[in-house]
Amino acid sequence: MTIQVGPRAFALPLLHAAKYPEALVCGVLLGQVNADGSLDVKTGLPFFHHWTSMSPMLEIALQQAELAAKQLDLKVIGWYQANARNKDNALQENAIRVANVIKKNSGDAIIFMVNNDKMEQLHDIKDGSVISPYIFRENQWRGVKQAFAKDSQVVLSYEETYPKVRGMFSSGSYNRLVDFDEHLENVSLPWLEYCQST
Repeated sequence: MTIQVGPRAFALPLLHAAKYPEALVCGVLLGQVNADGSLDVKTGLPFFHHWTSMSPMLEIALQQAELAAKQLDLKVIGWYQANARNKDNALQENAIRVANVIKKNSGDAIIFMVNNDKMEQLHDIKDGSVISPYIFRENQWRGVKQAFAKDSQVVLSYEETYPKVRGMFSSGSYNRLVDFDEHLENVSLPWLEYCQST
């Protein structure tokens, strides 16, 4: 199975983590599950920076994300998370539970864990090591070795992804990102905007 990751899907977890560097941040990844079982991860939606567990707000956010994805002919096919502590890159049980729900609904799924200790290097990003993808194989979530390398199972769909992400950071794009938590505090803030813009 091959997983192609677009620049917006690669950038979103990093932008969200940069906006809230002291918080656990999470959201969903949107894309397509192809007939051959491959995934095309196109974009995503930022959910929370105050999240601690499964909650009714998560269910509401997932429902709204599914509706937004459907309008774009996409599905919710993944989950991303950046933990609050700098050296904590562990896949949390809550992330696994949500990813299992996503996998059940879409047929397959992927998890992106942000490697917090690599976030300082974003201005000079040269490889995908800042994100660790996990896929469900042999009845458990397993990390993908050497993700985003040429011969990896998880590859970038756009050759210029790293320069594009560097540009997003240098322009301060993360400051304009609105997650579902912010939308709940001020409903005039457009949290669905990230997946709808190109």
